[in-house]
Amino acid sequence: MNVCILYYDEFWGYEVGLALNELRNENIFSVALEDRVYVSEAKQKFMPDKTIEELNPDEIDLFLIPGGDTKHLYDNVKLRNFVRVLNAKNKFIAGICGGTVLMASYGMLEGRRCTGAGEGLKSHLECMPLFKKSTILNKDVVVDGNIITSTGQGFIEFAVELGRVMKVFKSEEEAMAEYRWLKNTKS
Repeated sequence: MNVCILYYDEFWGYEVGLALNELRNENIFSVALEDRVYVSEAKQKFMPDKTIEELNPDEIDLFLIPGGDTKHLYDNVKLRNFVRVLNAKNKFIAGICGGTVLMASYGMLEGRRCTGAGEGLKSHLECMPLFKKSTILNKDVVVDGNIITSTGQGFIEFAVELGRVMKVFKSEEEAMAEYRWLKNTKS
């Protein structure tokens, strides 16, 4: 399975760290809009493996959009068109926290069940108009077909759900054991 993670300046790497660990036996590579170093919110430096232009949508099974402030990506036609092609091909697209807001800005969550933002999609958030045609659930992770959305606080649940979707676990019991282990190590 091919897992592609999007890099952009000030993305929140910790929100996807556990997910990438769960998927460590898959072929993981990164993508960004430009071939340059990206600096995460934690000031870590990341160099993407490829640019959007170099990707073949048929070679991606899961496209992972980490959280962060994604407003500067709303109007990016290259990224929007690429993600829409992935969606049309029924590839898995997973967003956490601000990644879900980017998905909503691209119209991908219209008519879909979803969640998102840091602690969930609350009426006072400035991004809420982007979700007006979505069915918002008060859950940490929501899977609706090929679309997976998560709150930032649900990074453990997100990691385990991506493991389920990508068939990392041999059984539901194994997935639940991993979830319990991760929850216990968090506290």
